[in-house]
Amino acid sequence: MTHTSWPRRRMHHVFAPDGRAVIAAMDAGIKGVAPGLENGRAAVRRIVDGGVDAILATIGLARAAAAELGGTGLILALDSEIPSAQYGVSQAVRWGADALELKVFPGNPSVTKLGELRELCAEADKYGMPVMAEPIPVSFKDVEAHTLTNVANGARLSSEAGADFVKAQYVGTVDEFRSVVEGCLVPVLALGGPMKPTPVHALQMAADAVEAGARGVVYGRNIVEAERPDRMVAALVEIVHGGASVKSAAKHLNPPLG
Repeated sequence: MTHTSWPRRRMHHVFAPDGRAVIAAMDAGIKGVAPGLENGRAAVRRIVDGGVDAILATIGLARAAAAELGGTGLILALDSEIPSAQYGVSQAVRWGADALELKVFPGNPSVTKLGELRELCAEADKYGMPVMAEPIPVSFKDVEAHTLTNVANGARLSSEAGADFVKAQYVGTVDEFRSVVEGCLVPVLALGGPMKPTPVHALQMAADAVEAGARGVVYGRNIVEAERPDRMVAALVEIVHGGASVKSAAKHLNPPLG
């Protein structure tokens, strides 16, 4: 296993030595009590036990579950009603976060947040703080805009704005998604999106994304709402880091008898 060289030291706390990452998105609490996150501390503990590389969390969850998080990587979600560059970077530094995340909406007729991303990246650069961008074409609700071309353009625009890595929707076939990865200037991670019909479907998407060149995944509901979040993480780790087949990794989903 070779060690990946990153321009920012904190990237080593998010990505494993193989340059890949399994990240659990646990920021749904920004809208209130969310399924799988009712007990935030217990949820973090379960996911860390599964071997996750990092979690994406609000500052509130990060503070509440600091003891459970331990040395696992921490990405702070900065989505808010106000520009976050100034308070976000200083907050991340104070709390020892390893990266920041901002959602942007390329093509949105009113607010793209791309300007905020550029400002955030410039401010974060002063402290060597990585930024993960999550570009969603137009909006979460405008699913007809979530085309391969728009996802690829959103990933590229985010990297051009200064993001250190990008969380992008997995769209199309393996060969088609490869164009998203190759067109982006920085590492791409595939986001999990809506709950998949079965856990195996979620594992298959992870395997397809990695085959297309993605450096790993950022899964929210498909981890935190799983029957055993720790085992779902373990299965994803087998695929992303171990190169296991979906069939082999799926064995982690079934607890041993006795």
